[in-house]
Amino acid sequence: MRTSDGFVGTGALLRLALRRDRVRIPAWVLGVVGVLYFSAAAQAGLYQDQAQVDAYGRLVTQSSATVALAGPATGLDSLRGIVMYETYLTVICAICILAVLMVSRHTRAEEESGRTELVRATEVGRHAGAAAALIATGSTCLLIGSGMALVLPWTPLTVRDSLVYGAAMACLGIFMAALTLCLAQVFVHARTVSGAGLAVFLVFYVVRAVGDVRDDATVWFSPIGWAQATRIPTEDRPWPVLLLLLGAAALLVIAVRLAERRDFAAGLLPSRPGPARAARSLSGPVGLAWRQQRGGLLAWSVALGLLGVLIGTLGTSMQDMVRDNPALAAYLAATGGASMIDAYQATFTLVIALTIAGYGIWAAGRVLTEETVGRTALVCAGPVGRVRSTLSDLAVAGGGVLVLLLVAGLGSGLSYATVVGDTSQGLQISFAPLVYLPAIAVLVGVLVLAYGWAPRWTWVGWLVLAFEAVIGWLGGVLDLPEWVYRFSVFDHAPRYPAEALSATPLVAMTAVAALLLAAGLVGLRRRDLR
Repeated sequence: MRTSDGFVGTGALLRLALRRDRVRIPAWVLGVVGVLYFSAAAQAGLYQDQAQVDAYGRLVTQSSATVALAGPATGLDSLRGIVMYETYLTVICAICILAVLMVSRHTRAEEESGRTELVRATEVGRHAGAAAALIATGSTCLLIGSGMALVLPWTPLTVRDSLVYGAAMACLGIFMAALTLCLAQVFVHARTVSGAGLAVFLVFYVVRAVGDVRDDATVWFSPIGWAQATRIPTEDRPWPVLLLLLGAAALLVIAVRLAERRDFAAGLLPSRPGPARAARSLSGPVGLAWRQQRGGLLAWSVALGLLGVLIGTLGTSMQDMVRDNPALAAYLAATGGASMIDAYQATFTLVIALTIAGYGIWAAGRVLTEETVGRTALVCAGPVGRVRSTLSDLAVAGGGVLVLLLVAGLGSGLSYATVVGDTSQGLQISFAPLVYLPAIAVLVGVLVLAYGWAPRWTWVGWLVLAFEAVIGWLGGVLDLPEWVYRFSVFDHAPRYPAEALSATPLVAMTAVAALLLAAGLVGLRRRDLR
């Protein structure tokens, strides 16, 4: 078969992919562009004069941890530079995660479930599914980039800044999509492809961080470094965007060659045969759930541990920064803290908790995946009921959330205590994320409620998390009506250590989570497995 024949049917599969993601794509585009716009617009109110801008620039330049976290300190003598610096991390993470998950979902996950085999029984080429996945993902990245170019001129950024920024982020997403397409030819399982893609993204980020801290050529070994080499807003260089496109084109050629060298439903790295006898840990549904989720939990633990360490080491820098910027101090004080270091830690503890809530929803959402692919029916064919099977998955997911809260908190608290020498404050910071465990349980309860009664609506859990993220991250600067905050479960949790602990809201949220879980299990017992 000629290579060109392998793309027959791409258009039909592209329409199918866009129909399946008709909710996900608008949610991603509106979410990323909306959060970026409000974050960028909010910066204008935090820096009232040039002296405050210069103070920010001096502190960032002197802090290696800050440079490692966000990127090169470029153009920080202007508000435009601060906007870029404060938004890079969010947009880079969002668009790379989108690219990895979307390509994995439409390639290896489809092949693993058996749907690709049915489709290829018709007049469809072997590369059509991969091409459709890449086009759908690339189009989504371009929509996000175009949205950035449209809304950012209404912030301190110029039109040229916005165009280069949007192009760089869109092409970075296309590069990561092409890379994930290569990984889909190597590994057999979709979760392995997603995990490997996110691991490579983390490696790219670390390489970029090392290169920026050392200020040497190491940064050019990372596509994230290429995107940030556009030097917005000082130079607005468009040529690094071409490097991303050329890299994506080279990866696509590699993906096609790899696909031609492997068998259908197999990978270049085949799955290893398991032992003849299963371990005792796999004798029950809890062991099975742990086996399936342990790899993802390990990856999340490493990433959040490193994030906690970075946040802890930045504590003293933030204290110096707010001393020269009353507006920034007022923004942090909106969390309710008496001291700036408490307010800073409370703000980033909330960010960590929201991130871990994403893991909780992902891990708990596996109950639907297990049912869809048929493993739940196989488990329930033995002496295991559907409620027990679901509770086993949820127990492992809840344990993972608890572990991540401890890992991130200890990373932040111990690093702060080491840098500052304040052991008591370090202990407070170490256990502060645990305050949000009941709030995360409520979000998981919403997902379980939808799973029990209307499995197609489990995406509501992600919608609620998006609402919580906007309120938690931007609520202090959006000046929203007071009644909006009453719908935020995270807003009811005490902002420890900025606020004193109170058992009443924590007990109330725990009770709500238990009611949601019970209601979801009742619905699960009343319906048939899909």
